[in-house]
Amino acid sequence: MPARPPALTARKLIKAAIIGLAPTIALAADVPPMKPGLWEVTPDSQMINGKPLPDMSAKLAEQMKRMPPEMRAQMEAQMKARGLQMAPGSNGMAMRMCITKDMLNQNRWQKMDGRCQNTSLKQSGSTWSWKFSCTEPASEGEGSTTFQGSEAYTSDMEIRSSRNGQTQTMNMKHHAKWLSSDCGGLKPFEPPSKP
Repeated sequence: MPARPPALTARKLIKAAIIGLAPTIALAADVPPMKPGLWEVTPDSQMINGKPLPDMSAKLAEQMKRMPPEMRAQMEAQMKARGLQMAPGSNGMAMRMCITKDMLNQNRWQKMDGRCQNTSLKQSGSTWSWKFSCTEPASEGEGSTTFQGSEAYTSDMEIRSSRNGQTQTMNMKHHAKWLSSDCGGLKPFEPPSKP
């Protein structure tokens, strides 16, 4: 009997990973106060309509472990081609990504795919706050990132959208830390292309 394919495709896995990165998609035109190099982003919490979501990153990691080695290598290669790498984290699963000096200087360090845009931005000390709107899926929200020097930050974001005529509110928090100026074999982060 042939092995049952995993429930997740590479595209779904990459999109799920980027959801954890989403809280910082809408930052300023100024250069963020962070070092270029290898960064690790770890989800802290996700809630929808006030109810905690299960830690999807841990479930993704478990599914990856159960995949046949060839399929796992293919999925990891697809993620790595986008500049993402799974790594053990303190809260299930962290994502590693390479941020270059040019990405920081051009404010492309957390760029998604053009489906979201800033509608407001404020900076107060080490905290950057913003509002944004997105077209796919149609949503809006706000968030903030607080930098702890140039080697760490925390982010908090709220996204409001409508699904089947019902308003949904998603709250997400994550933290990130700088690991090294050398990204090793990981290329700079690249958002997925539009479907």
